[in-house]
Amino acid sequence: MSRRISPAEWVPQGVTALEPKAEAAVRDAETALVIAGPGAGKTELLAQRASYLLETGLCAAPRAILAISFKRDAAKNLRERVALRCGASLARRFNSFTFDAFAKSLIDRFRLALPEALRPTADYLIDYATFQKAPLRERVNALAGPETGLSLRQLQGVDAEVFFKKHAVGLALPGKLAPDADAAAKARWVFWQHALHEGEKSVVNFQMLGCLAELLLRSNPAIREALRATYAFVFLDEFQDTTGVQYRLLHTALHGSDAVLTAVGDHKQRIMLWAGALEGVFDVFSREFQARPRDLEMNYRSAPRLVAIQHHLIASIDPQSPMPRAANDGTDGDGECRLLVFPDDATEAAYLAGKIEEWMQDDGLTPADICILVRKLADSFSQALRAALAERQIQSRVENDLQDLLAEPLTVMVCAFLRLASQSRDAASWSALTDILMQARGLAEDETSAAGLGRELVEMIGSLREPLATATTMEEVVELIRAMIDSVDQPTFRRLHPQYIQGDFFEKTIGDCGRTLAEMRARNPNWSAALDDFLGVNSVPIMTIAKSKGLEFHTVIVLGLEDFAFHHPRGNPAEEECNFFVAFSRAEERVFFTFADQRNGRWQRREQIARYYELLEAAGVVIEVIES
Repeated sequence: MSRRISPAEWVPQGVTALEPKAEAAVRDAETALVIAGPGAGKTELLAQRASYLLETGLCAAPRAILAISFKRDAAKNLRERVALRCGASLARRFNSFTFDAFAKSLIDRFRLALPEALRPTADYLIDYATFQKAPLRERVNALAGPETGLSLRQLQGVDAEVFFKKHAVGLALPGKLAPDADAAAKARWVFWQHALHEGEKSVVNFQMLGCLAELLLRSNPAIREALRATYAFVFLDEFQDTTGVQYRLLHTALHGSDAVLTAVGDHKQRIMLWAGALEGVFDVFSREFQARPRDLEMNYRSAPRLVAIQHHLIASIDPQSPMPRAANDGTDGDGECRLLVFPDDATEAAYLAGKIEEWMQDDGLTPADICILVRKLADSFSQALRAALAERQIQSRVENDLQDLLAEPLTVMVCAFLRLASQSRDAASWSALTDILMQARGLAEDETSAAGLGRELVEMIGSLREPLATATTMEEVVELIRAMIDSVDQPTFRRLHPQYIQGDFFEKTIGDCGRTLAEMRARNPNWSAALDDFLGVNSVPIMTIAKSKGLEFHTVIVLGLEDFAFHHPRGNPAEEECNFFVAFSRAEERVFFTFADQRNGRWQRREQIARYYELLEAAGVVIEVIES
């Protein structure tokens, strides 16, 4: 058992020091809103705060810390960082979820406490496509009839996506339909009835699960109080992107409780308005939760030149925001930003592929040190560049679909098993599996437990080697994954990870993992190489700007700074400026922006986004025309 440290004795773990404002936030006894720009070290701040609260006993057993992030990889990274800072034993009282996983865990545990009319089936399906565009249009049209008093003609004049965002999930769910409900309320009620009860299985998306979770807590005070008794402290990451559904759930769950909340975010990185991010959420949170404001100043990520350019961008996006100071003194280089214009995407691709090869050969960068960012349509925008890289024997891949899968606890466990079964040693995989088994067996973190688990783990890995040698098809790989899960104990593993308890997500994750691994094995000589391919060890990552949130790279190439990519007639100009800022701020040392006169055979313009070029020019970045 870890020795309790007094708050006065406690010092930050694993870092030389924190900036004074960050350490004040770590030791805060009150609810706080921490404004943390890119590179401010917000993940480290939250990990240090968790370490401080757990090691000092300020968060005393059996109470725990709840951390809510937006992305699965962010939740995973924070969970791992906390374990690194304070040890696996204390970290077991640190529960790191995404908002979606948190809502799902509530529904899966307490579904029967929902009103029967709004209770999903036990084996409900999570389906994104059903609530988008054409399928959603059909669902709205199906609301015509005596239950709503609406005709098909009336409903055809309703924007289906607006109805879903504004009515279906935009308002708190009532426990029952009011007798005096108007046509909109009736249509909303019938929409939910169709989704939950029309087929053998309920069909929902994560926004709907959030609405149901909020209703669950609002209508069941005992469950709400049990939640509040469990969590003494709550961390909220990327808070600027909190949606209306998520804020309602947060408010119902915690407003008026004794929990101390730490919300961390940045106005300048608000890029999810299109997905329902709540306007003015910082002001609402500060007022309703009486949050103490704190601003962090240091940028630990970017070279001095890049931080100086950020000042120009910040002055345009959020003039009231404090200007960051570079922690990097420029000893290893001041940083580089270039703005390149090409006649077409083929010339662009050849030039960039040559630069990437040069950086890898001359500067010693690995493929994972370099990131290609696009605003949208990652496959299409990167097609020519991926082909040019392949000609130079440089691997690259679009990360958007794999990013969430790789962050899943199931995938992490499978990769650790595969790594140890396909090669003799891997310390990180051994440590990861030991921690998983300790949790599954309910063992304390001590030498006796570790020794016993070590012998068990050796046997598990040995039993996998023979079937692994012959597993090539998806079916065979899935069977192997099931054997791994069973060796840990499936029911226990699912209880440890609430997102797997009910619904089809557990089976879907097994299937996705098995299919992708089988594809990787088919094009690699052995399982070790296939696993490297799966994890992207030797690939240049390509992703949309939204997927890059929270990540950092030595070199960033922003492909296609063009009207088609960065401007939408009905889009939010402020949000697009934030996308531009997020893309720029992922880089540690180097940023390249590119423009192609012709891309995919179409002429491109930069008239609607001229502002971005003006900002870069004001910061001393001049356009360079590359002809060949």
